[in-house]
Amino acid sequence: MARVLVTGGTGFVGRSAVRWLVGLGHEVRCLVRATSAVDPMAALVEESKNEKDGLLVYSIMGESNWAPVIAAFNAKYPWITVTALDLGTTETFERYYTESAGGARTADMIITSAPGEWQEFIAKGELEVYHPVNLEGMPDFATLADGVYAVSTDPFIIIYNKQLVPTPPTTMADIATLAADPAFAGKITTYDAEKNGTGHAINWFWTKKMGDASWATLEAIGKSNVNMQTSAGNMVKSVLSGEAAVGYFVSGISVFPKFPEAEPVMGWTYDMSGQVVMIRGMGITKKAVSPASAKLLMEFILSAEGQLAWSEGGLTAYRPDVAGQAEHHLQGIIDAVGADNVIYFTFDPEIAVAANRQAFVDKWKQVMGRP
Repeated sequence: MARVLVTGGTGFVGRSAVRWLVGLGHEVRCLVRATSAVDPMAALVEESKNEKDGLLVYSIMGESNWAPVIAAFNAKYPWITVTALDLGTTETFERYYTESAGGARTADMIITSAPGEWQEFIAKGELEVYHPVNLEGMPDFATLADGVYAVSTDPFIIIYNKQLVPTPPTTMADIATLAADPAFAGKITTYDAEKNGTGHAINWFWTKKMGDASWATLEAIGKSNVNMQTSAGNMVKSVLSGEAAVGYFVSGISVFPKFPEAEPVMGWTYDMSGQVVMIRGMGITKKAVSPASAKLLMEFILSAEGQLAWSEGGLTAYRPDVAGQAEHHLQGIIDAVGADNVIYFTFDPEIAVAANRQAFVDKWKQVMGRP
């Protein structure tokens, strides 16, 4: 990183130079008239106005999660049309690879949680590295990799049908105890770690933190003929209908928006012995046709306003200065289970190796009694 002096940093060309240099990680100083004011976002704003194809985001969030974010973002940048698709965890990358290889319009930004696939994406040179101004003051885990930053910190929780489970389970050991009761055979639901990338990562990080005993717990649960799903929405529907009595490792963003309407039927708890928290990563693609618009969205997501908007959409904010304002915030999880019992998704290099991921799936299938 170099220290660079830019003269006329508030002019049209100067602003672009400042933004470019900051994006490369350089320390920039500007020489301007006494009456000038340096707006680090001004160059991006001007550039985005020349991008006519809108902003395309491949994500793992639904329309209801995005609605307050897009509304708040468009209030600031009304000329940017945001199209946010809700895709599978790894489908975000697979679709980008296919489209970019064929020269088709593809994602300007990707938001997903797959740590292994993110690392592969970076290794392939498909990430456009950008260093956001609004990253300042964020916790260290907000930077998953150079150019990949945390959107939110979302817990995978336990849900239960109040009519079928009178005593709320608060740990995976409690789930294993329920599984031993024949009345709960086929009445427990969770992610399929073989068919769903998120489910794979949850089980990966949970077992890695909890050790050998965690595999024994999964084996006990697996004996109950677990109802495997590829979406948290299906788990929630199953518990609300009574088809399932309890779900574990259920994405909070599919649960929280159901309340308070679901309160008479469904309850939820954190896993007090080891609460998995997914960190959704966001990055700008090399094939982005609207890079300035993508950078503005990234800046917005990291801002206090953006974090509050995501919280309104059911995601869990983590920016420290909105802890007292966000409906869902990481600090609430830490306060509930203790900092030592929070298990974060990380860019674990071991999960980036395809052979390791397959070996993990094979072991998981064995202990869960899957064919």
